[in-house]
Amino acid sequence: MIFFSDFFSLFSTALSSVFYGFIITFAVMAILYAILKALSNGIVQTAVFFYTGVILFMLLVVQFSLLVGAIEAKDAADAAEVYLRQVVEDKQGTVSIQESQQAMDAVTSNFPIIGSFLNIVDFSGHDVSDLPEVMHETMTEFFSSYIWHRVWWILGFIAVACVVVVLYENNDQNNRSQARRRVSSVEQPHHRRRKY
Repeated sequence: MIFFSDFFSLFSTALSSVFYGFIITFAVMAILYAILKALSNGIVQTAVFFYTGVILFMLLVVQFSLLVGAIEAKDAADAAEVYLRQVVEDKQGTVSIQESQQAMDAVTSNFPIIGSFLNIVDFSGHDVSDLPEVMHETMTEFFSSYIWHRVWWILGFIAVACVVVVLYENNDQNNRSQARRRVSSVEQPHHRRRKY
């Protein structure tokens, strides 16, 4: 019964993260579309724009879903610290590797979203009373780093996609202008000298 409850909690959190990932991606894609269309209406009418947009959309959904999940996990770390303080309230001594992992297992059992990012840890050597604070600090640093990694990946994907469609549009415009010049030079009448 506990396993089912944990699974349902994790599944609902994952579903929520994916849902918000879709919503944020739609908003970002709409803004990108408006910006690129303002730059040149021809950009948004190319096949490259469509294919690049589809790939970018899928990549952003994944990254934004992970980002939302990491933010929720970071929020859960605060509650996990309170929970751990209650667990170690009457305990003393130095934490062993086994006790460290047991504490983490207790956290992931009560906060499954944290367990989807972190599961194996080693806080051995710390005083038991310091364990909640140390674990909270470690989890917060990990999730902050993870969130920033997602942000940089998102910005990187967007930058690459924009460069691809803009370069293709510029290249396409150059090819069309060259084709027009060739056609116009062929259509121009040739002036021949008359012989008398």
